[in-house]
Amino acid sequence: MKIALFFVVFCSQIFALSGLDLARNIVGDAKSSQLNLLFAHQNHTDGNGNLDLDKISRILKTNSLLNLTLPSSRTLTLNFKAKGDAVLFFKIINEALSDAGYVYFTPTDLNLMQDSIDYTIQVESQYILDPGTFYRLLKSSSVYITNVKALSKYDYAYELDFGDARLKTNTNLPLNTPTKLEKPFKDYVLNLKGASTLLVEANAADNWFAKILFLDKNLGLIKAIKSTEKSNSLSQTIPSGAIYAIISDMYNLDNIRRGLTITLKK
Repeated sequence: MKIALFFVVFCSQIFALSGLDLARNIVGDAKSSQLNLLFAHQNHTDGNGNLDLDKISRILKTNSLLNLTLPSSRTLTLNFKAKGDAVLFFKIINEALSDAGYVYFTPTDLNLMQDSIDYTIQVESQYILDPGTFYRLLKSSSVYITNVKALSKYDYAYELDFGDARLKTNTNLPLNTPTKLEKPFKDYVLNLKGASTLLVEANAADNWFAKILFLDKNLGLIKAIKSTEKSNSLSQTIPSGAIYAIISDMYNLDNIRRGLTITLKK
């Protein structure tokens, strides 16, 4: 058993990409000597031991090896490959693309085989997706880019690690502490870790029609609360297996323009 484990670790170290490998995949071998000078024998990993694509991208741009601005808008193709839950995959990828400025894009190909996902989109843009920006956006959801390759001047392929992926929450609450939240511009997304009860209170001057979704780690719906009557407060035992809660209004977020007070009870 020890020999087999050593072999697996040894092989993973041999075949793991280096910063130099990744830089070559992004810009090609045309500037091989300059890439060697910049990346050979250098550590380009982040605090989690993954390749720091933000750092690599900045080095490439600073040394004029990576130009992400095109003379005019044109069709760009992006391919993403990962192993993981499809719902969580699309939620994280689509939000990251939107935050990177790709609000409108067209899916052109999708292959789902067991837990493997192969997804291709096209977007009209004058700007190529910055690998470093994309790295930072995905990292906030504990998703990491293991490889990125320039297939052509306008086509890129990303290999992603969704092993520790989690939904990015926009509201982080301490346990047993009522927290007043400001008017939402998006649904409140909470991590329920350590909590057994959710208490939500609306301002008396607002008209809150409660909508609460309890989701598992893969964003599967466990329980939904949808009220067509005005609510001032709501207390709910958190169902078993629920990792996230999405809190909103049945009709319009303007109905809770004064925000909500939320308590996660241990």
